[in-house]
Amino acid sequence: MASSEKQHIVIVGGGMTGGLLALLLAEQGLAVTVLDGGPEPQLPTGDAQLRVSTLTEASYHLLCHAGAWQQLDLSRVQPYRAMQVWDQDGTGEVNFNAAEVGSDSLGWLVENGHLTAALYRAGQAYANLDWRCQATVEQLQRHGDGWQVRSGGQVFEADLLVGADGARSLVRETAGISAGPRATGHHALVATITTANSHGGCARQVFMESGPLALLPLFGDGHQCSIVWSGWPALIEALRDMPAQDFATRLQAACGEALGAVTLASERPCFPIEERHASQYVARGLALVGDAAHVIHPLAGQGVNLGLLDAGVLAEEVARMRGAGRSCADPQGLARYQRRRRGENLLMQNAMRGFKALFERREMPLRLLRNTGMRWVDNATPVRRFFIQQALGRGGDLPALARVTARQGQTH
Repeated sequence: MASSEKQHIVIVGGGMTGGLLALLLAEQGLAVTVLDGGPEPQLPTGDAQLRVSTLTEASYHLLCHAGAWQQLDLSRVQPYRAMQVWDQDGTGEVNFNAAEVGSDSLGWLVENGHLTAALYRAGQAYANLDWRCQATVEQLQRHGDGWQVRSGGQVFEADLLVGADGARSLVRETAGISAGPRATGHHALVATITTANSHGGCARQVFMESGPLALLPLFGDGHQCSIVWSGWPALIEALRDMPAQDFATRLQAACGEALGAVTLASERPCFPIEERHASQYVARGLALVGDAAHVIHPLAGQGVNLGLLDAGVLAEEVARMRGAGRSCADPQGLARYQRRRRGENLLMQNAMRGFKALFERREMPLRLLRNTGMRWVDNATPVRRFFIQQALGRGGDLPALARVTARQGQTH
């Protein structure tokens, strides 16, 4: 017979969002079990990983508070201090610089696997956090007001079950919560390139009729970038399959040779881009965070940051519930989490749809309006500063830990 372990909270999924949530809940003294299907995360070495994320100031504060930032190999973390956005078919361009708002950087580029490993290492400090790798979830079923989770021959009883298990979430599916998907008409190609000119700590994005191309600065000697090229499926597949030199030539032309000659330095995997948004983020004894709750177009690089804010807000609401002497799965507290996050995430998703549609339109009046608008933003200092504040993640209903200066070197 399977053994039974009583846990306050079980998190299915130990990626970036689930990992941060686990640390923030363990800090409160809760018993937390993370069940993740992947191998034990390891700090990367050698070449940059293909999947990277841009982290905002708000995410930085959350990660510092949780002790995860301190576990990163900072030689592999690339801050970016400037951002350049332009329209390939026009004269519109916007330039952002962190110095305008008194900040050292607009954000940081971190490999996804690197951040997951740092979260996992930070979790080793908590005796009340049981983070299990290569843990397959075999069964989920309701048990009273909570849930029973069967994994590896054991049954975990959770007062609160959290789905942090990605876009095709088993937790969401088991709870009967709908979430799309919605096709965007785009696929994305990711790769690492070497550039003749230094990236200078600047993130660049060019909008084309077929879709956006992002060139994100990577750590090292300043001559490597991660690219995310989104576009029509046939185009992306052709880019994936063409000879490396032809691809480099096509890339140089697409970005207006902004970084000089480029050389392909990695494989070129591609994948379809789908949007999802859960019809609800919570149910009895259950909450969804990260990609299990929402998936947006990657053109602004905000997907991971939205998930980390989910974790911060849910942890804050759990602390509020427990401070009032209630269960960590109190329905009113879970409803507050949903109110605080679902609307903001939907707003960001709709904004990304709007940007995509705006730059796909080729009618001359719209192109003129678009380029005029970009030039106006670039020349209007107050408006430009507003967008910089948004890029830093300073807007919206932030959890308190995302607004305060992190306590460096914090121990538990």
